[in-house]
Amino acid sequence: MMGLSFLGPLLASILYVIVFQKAGFRGAILAVCAGPLLGALVSFTMGRMTYAGGGMPMSFVAIFLISLPLSLMPLLVLAFKSWPPVGGPPPGGRS
Repeated sequence: MMGLSFLGPLLASILYVIVFQKAGFRGAILAVCAGPLLGALVSFTMGRMTYAGGGMPMSFVAIFLISLPLSLMPLLVLAFKSWPPVGGPPPGGRS
């Protein structure tokens, strides 16, 4: 049953890889597509440690503040990184 909680982030990571490739990104930049899966994994392990250690109320905020940026990392990269050129003549004026 625990595997079902990772199904959404896994599907999101796969779809991010497809979107990044269609946008023209190649290489190491595709590593940010694993952000949602990594965020779910961090959230799961930190939640387990919190419950096992007695659980402090601020630790749930820490879990949220760590897993949220990891889950949104692909969208932030798409929003703020300059996109590769798509088609058209190469820079320099020669065709």
